[in-house]
Amino acid sequence: MDIEKMYNKVSRKVDQAAIKITRIKIDQARFSNNEIDINNSWDVEDASIFLAKNGRTFMFNLKNENDLDNLLDLSVKAISNIEKNDDFISLNDKKQKYRKRRENNERIINFDGSEYVNKFLDEIRPFVKRVGGVFYKKEISNEIMTPFNNGEERINGIEFVARAFNDYDNPAQVSFMTSSDDDLIKLDDAKDELLDLSKKIGRTVEGKDGRYKVIFHPLCFASIASYTIPMASAFQVDSGMSLFAGRMGQKIGSSLFTLYDDPVDDTMIGARIMDDEGTSTQKTAVIEKGIVKNYLHNNSTAKKYNTESTGNAGIINPSPWQINIETGNEDVSDMISSTKKGLFIVNTWYTRFQDYREGIFSTIPRDGIFYIENGEIRESWGGIRISDSLLNIFKNIEGISKETKKVKWWDETLPTKSPYIEVEDVNISRSK
Repeated sequence: MDIEKMYNKVSRKVDQAAIKITRIKIDQARFSNNEIDINNSWDVEDASIFLAKNGRTFMFNLKNENDLDNLLDLSVKAISNIEKNDDFISLNDKKQKYRKRRENNERIINFDGSEYVNKFLDEIRPFVKRVGGVFYKKEISNEIMTPFNNGEERINGIEFVARAFNDYDNPAQVSFMTSSDDDLIKLDDAKDELLDLSKKIGRTVEGKDGRYKVIFHPLCFASIASYTIPMASAFQVDSGMSLFAGRMGQKIGSSLFTLYDDPVDDTMIGARIMDDEGTSTQKTAVIEKGIVKNYLHNNSTAKKYNTESTGNAGIINPSPWQINIETGNEDVSDMISSTKKGLFIVNTWYTRFQDYREGIFSTIPRDGIFYIENGEIRESWGGIRISDSLLNIFKNIEGISKETKKVKWWDETLPTKSPYIEVEDVNISRSK
């Protein structure tokens, strides 16, 4: 697709337009039952086109440039029949300067995912009943053009998720993500962690309800954070579907807890230099030392709140790019050894909210739930649910590790760099 040619056509029809062309190349090696069952490659190109005319807005997606004329005519006609969008003010009219990406990805670009997965399977196969997962190598390029700004960027990275079942059919899971060659040495750690978790899980027993200290593995806390940070969108706040609504400047968490949207960390696959309306991105503290510090803004929501865009367009709904949780100074082993009665939870699935405004949710821990007593892991649990509120969890954070992991898996987490998080007084209920 030729973005300049498309923009020239579109801009003549409306007051303002923004075009984003995304090209994604993906190599996939999917494996199950201890062997690769699918090798796939995708090469996808599509465009997202935003239109504003007479106070009305409209968006459509385009897969084929040859369809532009027809879809554009239909869209312009549709605009005249819809209500004015009072929430939209304008695309960002300030000329932007884009940072230069800190690229360190030569090995990632040439990485052979199938070769790695076959080696991984050869090494882990003798020790587990079965293992499955997926490896992705991705190259993503974005082009943005508006009346005021235009830019282009490219992102290369890999993602790896593996789930192993031991002799008792109990699963353990690991996740890995990076855009930096420096992190590739840690990819081999995934095998060792998976084997260690699978061995520790052993045979599970039914868990007991109650209130416990919980040590959240980075994979588990990344999932919780991934449901939290989108609620910092000013659009979500205005809609009332957010625990941040009415809490700007208030303390909602432990002073140990700082949560960023961090698209400028180029070692992670969610990094971006610009948002969907061409605004330069930035690192934004959503929660800083427990205090609600910022909402995520595009240009229009920023004008409404009398502030500056944070570079998070979503022209309609500002959204986060990737998560960075500030580290602490503790060791994971010390967290476990100092726990008299608690749980160590590796992962969680199926998070559902009963009340977004208060952050009341439930989620089902899986892939490693370990009961700790007097500083030692005593047994492996199953059949429990975390039934609590985000506010309670954030307020009761008592320890954060020095060690972090970069994780992303399927639809459960945004790209996240997270430490281990120790939380007191977490409500655990039975899931059966």
